[in-house]
Amino acid sequence: MRHPLHVALSVPVGAPAPAPAPAPASAVVPAVVPAARHRKPRRPSPVRTALVALALVPPAGRLAAGLGAAGVLAATVLTAVVDPAAPVAPDRVPAGQSSTFAQVSGN
Repeated sequence: MRHPLHVALSVPVGAPAPAPAPAPASAVVPAVVPAARHRKPRRPSPVRTALVALALVPPAGRLAAGLGAAGVLAATVLTAVVDPAAPVAPDRVPAGQSSTFAQVSGN
């Protein structure tokens, strides 16, 4: 089956094919081998894509993003490590004794 865009060219039956002119020795260029057509192009790695995207961000933006990330990390660490200085309010149940289920009010 031919390709739908195939165009047949008519060539006289007895005509010899023209020979290409030889190139001068100083103009010899190595032949470029085209890539194989059956292979898919390689996808860039996610790390490389992230680095390219990071390079496009101006230095002030990178500094702001880094300081924001450091602040979030510091807040997370402080929340996990530091105990509150104030005691539990008298009308509240301490966190260790509460239930995870809803309680029916006795009023």
